[in-house]
Amino acid sequence: GGIPFTVKAYDIPANVFDDSMVAIEAETERLETIFSGYREDSEISIINHAGSGKASAELVRLVRLASRISAETNGAFDITVGPLVALWKFGEQENRFPSDDELQQRTEMVDWRQVATSSRGTISLKRTNMSIDLGGIAKGAIADSAAQYLKAQGIKRGIVDAGGDLVLFNSVGEEPFKVGLRNPDSPDQHFAVIELDSGAVVTSGCYERFIEIQDKRVCHILDPRTGKPADGLLSVTIVAEEAASADALATGVLVLGREGGQAVINSLPGVEGVLIWKGAKGLEWWISAGLQGKVRLQ
Repeated sequence: GGIPFTVKAYDIPANVFDDSMVAIEAETERLETIFSGYREDSEISIINHAGSGKASAELVRLVRLASRISAETNGAFDITVGPLVALWKFGEQENRFPSDDELQQRTEMVDWRQVATSSRGTISLKRTNMSIDLGGIAKGAIADSAAQYLKAQGIKRGIVDAGGDLVLFNSVGEEPFKVGLRNPDSPDQHFAVIELDSGAVVTSGCYERFIEIQDKRVCHILDPRTGKPADGLLSVTIVAEEAASADALATGVLVLGREGGQAVINSLPGVEGVLIWKGAKGLEWWISAGLQGKVRLQ
């Protein structure tokens, strides 16, 4: 746990900013006690452990958003990927790749359709040994909540960066923000710069974190349908209205790969994206229609 947070707010008194930061930190702490898989006592850990349990409104809302995105990505994004994540963690510790049998066994525990939420505030997992992992969506939800708080304080122009999940907001007539996209081949350099007025920008990449087994590096993002690491795209950047859905879509599109990923981005109103992959002669990319003219390659 523990998300690195940067917040920029323009044209506000220092004391308003300081108070806002204190409030945002407290709210982030509170949300982590709900969403964090690293904490035994978090709401989600308790539900995973028991197979069902009381859930706060934030958790019910996030799980419902997650299932909408699972439907939109054909199950390529799936918060019930927990058993597979655990299997690969164990494989990394033991320094061996999971067998096909193990993968088969675990993928049977993964199915977003088997999570039930009730308006009374309970979540239940309908299959045995299921477990929810909010790693691909919680950070975005936390960024959204910080941005909403700032806007409610009357802040007109600002940036929230929660561990790389960005939320930008801007009053009309201001300069657009410039957001750098990292080069997957050398992450300390920029591949492109996107100009945006407002919205969320989230990048998911296989170059950021790896699972390392027998000196081989594989992507830390798993395909929930096969249990195997995502393979094909180096990075996916999603631009959407909210960071939680951008976060989940970036994960799902990375799993879907080039054609499937482009189809999903094209099918969703208000969603744009940039895909980068290794071609025969180096990096190749695709930029969705709504971002044409807003992306400058470096």
